[in-house]
Amino acid sequence: MVDELVRKMLDILRGLDNELRSAGWFVDEPESSRWWGGAESPDEVVITAILVQQTRWEVVVDVLGRLRSLGLNKIERIAEMEPDRLAEVIRGVNYRFTKARRLVNLARSIVGIGGLERLKSMSNAREFLISIEGVGEETADSIMLFALNIPSLPISQYTRRVFGRVLGIDLGNNYGSWKEYLEKLLPRDLYVYKLVHASVVTIGKLYCLPKKPRCDKCPLRSICRYAGNTS
Repeated sequence: MVDELVRKMLDILRGLDNELRSAGWFVDEPESSRWWGGAESPDEVVITAILVQQTRWEVVVDVLGRLRSLGLNKIERIAEMEPDRLAEVIRGVNYRFTKARRLVNLARSIVGIGGLERLKSMSNAREFLISIEGVGEETADSIMLFALNIPSLPISQYTRRVFGRVLGIDLGNNYGSWKEYLEKLLPRDLYVYKLVHASVVTIGKLYCLPKKPRCDKCPLRSICRYAGNTS
């Protein structure tokens, strides 16, 4: 029953191109970095994955434009920066001094092992990322999925809320429990993982609100157990 529900859910998500684009996601070829807000390279995914923490995406887009204009949208260039100087460039994002320090440290760590291609080939890439200050599990999984093209599903507050309501389950707030459950449930496919993450974030922001969810407008209303119980 759950497998059939997930299949129907994926069928619906495949038709949400317009909604995803309006929310800043770009449905593209499975290995394209453009999924991540139109990022032009894996480097930009890594950089913005740090900048977007506790900051609105619209602000990050403006800052990324500034970084591009200065040629600072490359991991190698960030690694050469002094944190205080980078903090001035990324003004507008929350906690910019902390993020500048963490981003420079992350960039230097990646350069130190031979770059993103080398990171992608490492069997412990996720553990390596999590070991770096400022890179939590969700950020690490986002980098794995959207920058390195390794199927590793990020678990956000939206993932828990949307899947919890659609499937009628509650696994609490334990990141690992949700990740293990959903990765067993979903086809291990790069396109599917990217589509699911982009979609649940979009649906969670637009329709599946914590309070007073807009179930009548939600694309998943026909299969959602929560919506069925409230209609």
